[in-house]
Amino acid sequence: MEQGPIGIFDSGYGGLTVLREIVKVLPDHDFLYLGDNARTPYGNRSFKTIYEYTLESVKYLLNEDCPLIILACNTASAKAL
Repeated sequence: MEQGPIGIFDSGYGGLTVLREIVKVLPDHDFLYLGDNARTPYGNRSFKTIYEYTLESVKYLLNEDCPLIILACNTASAKAL
């Protein structure tokens, strides 16, 4: 049974450090990293905007058949999750 990639989302490049550590633990899995570099940083944005950006990114990863999505973005985790 084929499984989709694990999705990793961050508002920029910082989540690549999270991805690197997860790959060490789960080397047999595929991953899809989405860094929203066009709209970074999220920290100075409104709750509504952060929620919308995060939802859009999570929907994208779901459409790419990611069975699991990890929010590597502290702002998205704290405000949108």
